[in-house]
Amino acid sequence: MTKRTIRLGAGSAHEGDDLDAAKLLAEKGELDYIVFDCTSEKAISLALIRRSNGLPAFDAQLAAKLRAVAPACIRNGTRIIANAGGFDPDGAGMLAAEICRELGLKDVKIAYSTGGDVLDQLRRLDPTVIETGKPVSALGNNVLGALAYGGTDAIRQALAGGADIVLTQRAGDSEQFLAPMMHEFGWTGQDWDKIACGLGIGHLAECAAQLSGGYFYDPGYKDVPDMHRLGFPIIEMDEDGGATISKVAGTGGVISELTCREQLLYEIGDPKNYVHASGVVDFTTTRVEQLGPDRVRVDGTTGRPRTSDARVALAVREGYMGMSRIVYGGVGCYDKARKAAEMVRGQLRERCGVADENMRFDFIGVNALFDWGVDPSTVREVELRIAGRFMTMEEARKVPYFGSQLPCNGPAGGAWGRPIDQGGVEEIITFYSTRLPHSEIHYELKTLVS
Repeated sequence: MTKRTIRLGAGSAHEGDDLDAAKLLAEKGELDYIVFDCTSEKAISLALIRRSNGLPAFDAQLAAKLRAVAPACIRNGTRIIANAGGFDPDGAGMLAAEICRELGLKDVKIAYSTGGDVLDQLRRLDPTVIETGKPVSALGNNVLGALAYGGTDAIRQALAGGADIVLTQRAGDSEQFLAPMMHEFGWTGQDWDKIACGLGIGHLAECAAQLSGGYFYDPGYKDVPDMHRLGFPIIEMDEDGGATISKVAGTGGVISELTCREQLLYEIGDPKNYVHASGVVDFTTTRVEQLGPDRVRVDGTTGRPRTSDARVALAVREGYMGMSRIVYGGVGCYDKARKAAEMVRGQLRERCGVADENMRFDFIGVNALFDWGVDPSTVREVELRIAGRFMTMEEARKVPYFGSQLPCNGPAGGAWGRPIDQGGVEEIITFYSTRLPHSEIHYELKTLVS
């Protein structure tokens, strides 16, 4: 008897990922589901900044994603899942319906979940922040937002209701892949090994091209063909929890035991205790086997029951960063860059009272990452990057202000470039984490039809 399988495609690793690769996957991947991971910490920060400016606080690329893949998905019967709702899931749902109508896609059922924004619950319960050991209240009014890592319930409910497009706020990256497996195969919330298999495969797939050669290439050691047209991965999932990983034929990249093993280790911490909202994964039992060119079999993952609570990401305002950049070239360029740094340091210290510990001066090409032991007299081009951390935007603007004076008032031989090269000011949003009982997170599913 042939095992029942479903095919899932990884449509993105982050909010701004390659839409052409996702479109090709939707058109030629013969998929049952395409899954978009959109909600990284960076995406949350940007959504909160947009919200503070009166702009939509969901995935900024949601419209572009749907325009790229929805026509092929609706035509081919591929269902779309995306944690694209951010802090405005209602807006995301309405936009999805609008885009479908714009594309002439009629009677498309869109489901989206609310309830992931748990800031009120945190204010009431005041749990401990994992990184600081202090209560959330110690962060004061600097907490801008809090999103819980949601599980599979809302997605499964949406799929059971016939949704063609499912949008969540911050469903866990792996849970987005697990949910359709549970829906299709009838796995229960107590099938811990199968849940772990699904979460494990979801973990491999959620960064899309990182499984098929992206962020893998190391010349002479790990070669990747045709990286300019990487194919995103396809998961052929069995009902018993095993999976075969491949990509669309003829696309660039590579799927191998090594790409899979490297991605398995990505961001997991303890491989025996990888905690999700839906269960705990033990990767020490996972088997990875090359079946052929760009085909890898993954199975054997085991797991344990989920914890009583879920992780929550806290976005906290911690001031502003001001930055300025200038390039010096030719003989003596490093000494000129050093003199420019001394000049700006003195101006910030004497005129603005900025402490040395709040300033940073990097010489890119010489010591920005490490002190490479390069003889500075041999360097023929160096970029001076000036950065400062401040509590107010007004203070942060002093860095590009003084940096902008270097072409006229500083050492000779500088190249300042166009405004896009010169730096600017950015709000600093730092992420902390805490945990909240599942019983305190109340998801609600809403539906629209295009």
